[in-house]
Amino acid sequence: MKTYREQIIDTINELWEARIKVFGLLVSMAMSNDYKELDEAFEIGEVFKFHYAHFEDLDDVNIQKMISLCKSMDETINSLLNLNGIDKEEVDIDC
Repeated sequence: MKTYREQIIDTINELWEARIKVFGLLVSMAMSNDYKELDEAFEIGEVFKFHYAHFEDLDDVNIQKMISLCKSMDETINSLLNLNGIDKEEVDIDC
């Protein structure tokens, strides 16, 4: 049986995976609407790292809701790390 700390670490890892998924959905939504021209400029297999700043000025309410959700998840993850004295090296997140 896992310890409480191990359960917290697993929870943080799962939350991070969910946050990555939500951010990916946000990017896909933007690429099919506001950034349609940009999407067409990328080659298959090309990699670009997006940040919140790329989307924060968009007027799309759906995008703004997704950004808010991602930021809330970030805050929750950071709170769990801090409250439980868990170092980022102990979890599988890259922030």
